[in-house]
Amino acid sequence: MEARRKRNRKQKKQKQKQHISESNSELISVNWAELPRTVLEIIFEKLSVVDCISVSNVCKPWRYVFASDVSSWKRIGIPSLIMCGQHRREKRTCLSMLEKRAWEMELPEAHKKYCWGSFHDWLILVDNSIYLSVEISLLNPFTRSTVKLPRTWDDYHKIVLSGLPFQKNFVCMLLHNERREIAVWVSGAQSWKQFKLVGEPFEDGIFYNGSFYLLSKDDEVCQIDTASIFAAISEDNALVDASAEASVDASAEASADASADASAASVSEIKIQSHKVSRMSGNPTNDNMLRYLVESCGELLLVCRFFSTNLGAILETRKFEVYILDVGEMSWKKVEHLRDRVLFLGKCCSRSLSVKELGVPMTNRIYFSNDNVAPWWNEWDSGYLQGMSSQYRLDNSGRKHWGIFWLGNKDNHHFCFRGDRDNWGPIWLTTPLWWYCNNFLTY
Repeated sequence: MEARRKRNRKQKKQKQKQHISESNSELISVNWAELPRTVLEIIFEKLSVVDCISVSNVCKPWRYVFASDVSSWKRIGIPSLIMCGQHRREKRTCLSMLEKRAWEMELPEAHKKYCWGSFHDWLILVDNSIYLSVEISLLNPFTRSTVKLPRTWDDYHKIVLSGLPFQKNFVCMLLHNERREIAVWVSGAQSWKQFKLVGEPFEDGIFYNGSFYLLSKDDEVCQIDTASIFAAISEDNALVDASAEASVDASAEASADASADASAASVSEIKIQSHKVSRMSGNPTNDNMLRYLVESCGELLLVCRFFSTNLGAILETRKFEVYILDVGEMSWKKVEHLRDRVLFLGKCCSRSLSVKELGVPMTNRIYFSNDNVAPWWNEWDSGYLQGMSSQYRLDNSGRKHWGIFWLGNKDNHHFCFRGDRDNWGPIWLTTPLWWYCNNFLTY
């Protein structure tokens, strides 16, 4: 009897092993590369950017599905830096913040042009080859789409876009260096239209919730309704066929005419609301401080960047403070945590991205580029930076192009970022996932 029991147990174990072996054989024979496209799309939609990149590297079919469909999902791209000081090159050095990957981007359209800023995956280029005037163009380096804007005077330190160039009622706005003056252009217009206001010049500007918000040194915020800008230019008969692309003759004669023809207008033609916005806490003065406006999760942020007062320590950043606009009270209220957002800060372009969507542990971080302390200067005005360290016998070792600040760190008073004195700071650019996949993911 005992021998029979042992024999039965042995036979049972052998059947179990055989069943497991057959099951494993079935699993091994499954071709995961043939997973249905619809299933892969569902998987990718639920993953973060970093995880999508990792999963798409499993096999060529998975990579193909991710790369071909990612643009239709309207997913965020890879936050990247494009280095400045390279306007004489047809290639520009770029750096991915997520993977710390550096590459050379082919940009023949940007040869002898400065990168002034960006809007998502569009670059803002400036040609200042003609004295006292600039030609501005918008370039998507990934699709090679280009929009040329009319030439204007070299009197502006920042351009603000209302959205992507192909969107309806697209408006560009320039902020003057020395006066509270703006110039605006809409799709199809033959020239810029200027509006002169009274007060301090605007330091920064942003398009937010249907209006331009412009920040001046005296803490006043001007809100300018976009619809009124478009109506004012339309009434002035400055528009051509709305479907036509803006273009301008690049010759010296046409450039001078375009500058001279920029029309001035009364501010009564556009809808402006002025708000005296106070800060509830923090440094009451604006000395040794740069300020940035950033839209984040449907809210408007003011980010203050404090510099060292030591004259010999040029471009030493000591700390950041972040405020949120209370629209009801029209006041800036200090915040200590950015929640799910991470900020990418720069003079020419700033943005806010979701940590969850990116899929990286960057909570409560501010990534910032090496901005000059003077908000009114542009890269083409900064030839004096070259050789500054040696000229003044300053130690430039250990200086960097960009840095990271942790807003929630209790030891922030020990923070000190030393920027490169000899070079203009890089600008942020969003690299689309489809382009990133096609160029960097393995087959």
